[in-house]
Amino acid sequence: MSGIPSKEIRLKEFFRRLHSAVATASFEKAYELLCSTLDQVEDELSGLPNEPDQWMTLDRMFPPQTDRMSSVSGCDVKRFDSLRHITYIARNGAIEIRSRRKAEKPVIHFSKAGSDGKHVSDVCPKLVDENL
Repeated sequence: MSGIPSKEIRLKEFFRRLHSAVATASFEKAYELLCSTLDQVEDELSGLPNEPDQWMTLDRMFPPQTDRMSSVSGCDVKRFDSLRHITYIARNGAIEIRSRRKAEKPVIHFSKAGSDGKHVSDVCPKLVDENL
């Protein structure tokens, strides 16, 4: 479809809106914020249907799915695996989105503290140096 902004532009808008949103205080509220913000951006900018089961054929970004969720051992952090990135959400509402690419240190694309001011790596210090 012509006239649809690129994924890069839509992703920047998603990060901008997520960054400007009020910080949350729980995993549940952070997950809800992340999902609703991404859905709003994609509904407004892509015009593509919100059909997550069609993720391989639609050029739409979808929120992390709960069937791809696991717990980070020894931490109050949930991990969502996606094709190119990992999303972490901590019990305090902190959100972090990282690249899956192997690197000396994790490549962080987005980080937002929970309402207590703590980031994911504050809640789970072992995530500072590696993706777990």
